[in-house]
Amino acid sequence: MRHAKGFTLVELVMVILLIGILSAIGSSLFSNQGVFSAFAARDQFLAMALLAQKRALADASNNTVTLTISQNSDAWQLDLVQGSGTGQIVYQQRTVDRAGASLSVDGSLMVNGASQAVSYNSDAETGVNRQFLFAADNSYAFCLASTGFAYTGSCQP
Repeated sequence: MRHAKGFTLVELVMVILLIGILSAIGSSLFSNQGVFSAFAARDQFLAMALLAQKRALADASNNTVTLTISQNSDAWQLDLVQGSGTGQIVYQQRTVDRAGASLSVDGSLMVNGASQAVSYNSDAETGVNRQFLFAADNSYAFCLASTGFAYTGSCQP
């Protein structure tokens, strides 16, 4: 007696049905890019803030490290520089797609063409707590503490 190898028609239909259900669920995750953009922007800004803190601590010449976020209609621009004038060093520049997401800094909505700069001294401190809120359908909070420490969530008093 020979055993036939292969799939039955019922098995094939079930696999196609499962793939259809999973693709319908998965496509809804990509239909609103603003949610992903806000989340990605918060994480990119968090990474840049941690890098800025490390650069400020590592610099022996006591040059100020400045992290700037600029907004236009399509994207946020993140710039990390150290020093000023002709001795200025650009360490990192990143562009993060906005896709309809918004940014509030300390409760004020950032408008197109605006920018916010955070400076780190030689002790890697910023001197003031700054609350950033990236929002689309969901909100993603980020705190930059006066001590220079960056973390997700709201600033603690």
